[in-house]
Amino acid sequence: MSLVSRYLEPSLIERLNALQLSARRVVEGQTIGQHRSPVRGASIEFRQHRPYVPGDEPRRLDWRVLARTDRPYVREYDEETNLRCAILLDRSGSMAYRGERSPRQTKFDYAAKIVASLAYLMLGQTESVGVGTFDHRLGTWLPPHGGHAQLARVIDCLERTAPAGASDPPQAMQNLAERLGRRSLVVVVSDFFAPVASIKTALARLRHGRHEAISLRVLDPDEIDFPFTPWLRLRGLEGEGLRLCEPALVRQQYLEKFMAHAQALHEAHREHAAEFHLFQTSSPLDDTLIAFLRHRSGAVAAGAGDV
Repeated sequence: MSLVSRYLEPSLIERLNALQLSARRVVEGQTIGQHRSPVRGASIEFRQHRPYVPGDEPRRLDWRVLARTDRPYVREYDEETNLRCAILLDRSGSMAYRGERSPRQTKFDYAAKIVASLAYLMLGQTESVGVGTFDHRLGTWLPPHGGHAQLARVIDCLERTAPAGASDPPQAMQNLAERLGRRSLVVVVSDFFAPVASIKTALARLRHGRHEAISLRVLDPDEIDFPFTPWLRLRGLEGEGLRLCEPALVRQQYLEKFMAHAQALHEAHREHAAEFHLFQTSSPLDDTLIAFLRHRSGAVAAGAGDV
């Protein structure tokens, strides 16, 4: 099996070719992409400076500003206005979980296929796609680019990544916001086991930067309904120690806390005009992903009058 087919099965590619992922609000897009542009003026007109961040191309540095201020800045132009999509993938230890109802893949495996599918879809629409992986912070960062070669880079990034370590999606979202100079479509693929207050802060930061956020929550069914019955030893996948547990005693408490957290996540995203979708690893990725994309396309079409 080739690396590409490991993440993108031919049957899924065939179905993806009939769909596209669009930004709901007006984003900075030019005619080579699928998006209306709010930008006016010559396509090569200088627009703004922004601070340099690791991953930016050195050739974009403004050396005069560096010499004058001793601080690195990059120049941005109106021609650089095709839609950019930045996808964050949670590679923390909790993503390594695999229950009996998902025997073929871990949460990370499932999430990586989502990332590859979205990258394939948007690159096929001549957009630019970047991918970052994170645990307690943003680690690997592949800056947004277009073209078929970018898909190979994305696949290579996924292949070199393994789930381990503590998780902090809000910190990674904040790190990404610091790297994105102009409006982008930001997709975060994670299990989102993090304090909701911190997630709200990160969503607010993205919204302040005029980015559009989509959160895709990937969970194993065990995490949703806690099906365990006999005594068991629970071991955290992010460094927590072993704990002997009687499921009948803790199940109700777990489910109440899980549902409260899930509801708070939905409300946080609604408050900051961000989308939130749930994926279960026991469900076929083809059907779940296509359903999400069709829902998304319908929502974009319904909101077309707003742009």
